[in-house]
Amino acid sequence: MKYFFLLTILTIMSCSPNIRSKITSKQSLLSDNEPVLVFQKDEPFDNNGIKIGTIRAGDYGMSTNCSYNEVIRTLIQLAKQNGANILKITEHKTPDLWSTCDRITAQIYRVPDFRKYEKEIVWSPNRKLTWDDFKGSPKPISNTNVAATSYCGFGFETNRVALFKKIKIYTKAVFDCKLSWVTQDQVGRQDLLEHEQTHFDLCEVYSRILRKRIEEKKLTVFSIENEGNAIFKEVYDSYLNRQELYEKETNYGLNRQKQIEWTKKVEKELAELNTSL
Repeated sequence: MKYFFLLTILTIMSCSPNIRSKITSKQSLLSDNEPVLVFQKDEPFDNNGIKIGTIRAGDYGMSTNCSYNEVIRTLIQLAKQNGANILKITEHKTPDLWSTCDRITAQIYRVPDFRKYEKEIVWSPNRKLTWDDFKGSPKPISNTNVAATSYCGFGFETNRVALFKKIKIYTKAVFDCKLSWVTQDQVGRQDLLEHEQTHFDLCEVYSRILRKRIEEKKLTVFSIENEGNAIFKEVYDSYLNRQELYEKETNYGLNRQKQIEWTKKVEKELAELNTSL
């Protein structure tokens, strides 16, 4: 098991978007549990499905709540309402002298199998890992007990609302499909997949701990960078130690009884942190 850790701080003002859409081929709507994949402007996308239309988030001029995270969440909901599971950004204007908003234009699509496009997976209780998500090539390693490797990480972003006002914190745990791998002779092992899923679930646990710790500090525009980084490092160190302990106690998932205990323990922690946020 290897891990990577993400730390990004966005320093932007907050605004509220002016949403417009031009829908040419509406499809049956997606449920709240179904994901929408977001492709950035510079990411290639080869459509093998249906183009549904174009959606935009602009700025009225006196808007609020239109940071990148807020705009994307709004556009994803609009995409779902029109049956799209792919959102491809074609234009992205960042805050400037003329607007404090992120202004985004995107084309939306419905594809039959969105999983084949996934490069990373944001943790969700409704999106469990499958062996198809391990798209990397196995690496030669000294420990022959390791049959699979999951690369997962977490970090935080913040849109700074205004001076002396509460900062909104966004955290997420991410599984990197392209770096994660499994040896071909182990594909199909449900017990091993459960072991890897618990690695990802543990990543989400510490993503929530990070958000809780930062929000409890009530940081300001002036303190978020230094104190936020310090909190991240503390949580990072705890997370790394916990992942190593998990591997040791379960013997990479080979100790079935310990694996069951750890899976239940992590599920309990997720439930407890969910109610505290």
